[in-house]
Amino acid sequence: MPRKTGDRYVCEKCGAQLVYEKPCPCPAGMPHSEICCGEQMKKVEGEQK
Repeated sequence: MPRKTGDRYVCEKCGAQLVYEKPCPCPAGMPHSEICCGEQMKKVEGEQK
């Protein structure tokens, strides 16, 4: 699934966060991975303050 502006991912090991500042131009069927500390980061649902 493409990533949208504002999508956030967090590393459950170290707490680092990744935020998409621009939408991903990849087609819907292309696999994506956000890797930190050797593991897939988890998508943060909801609004962050």
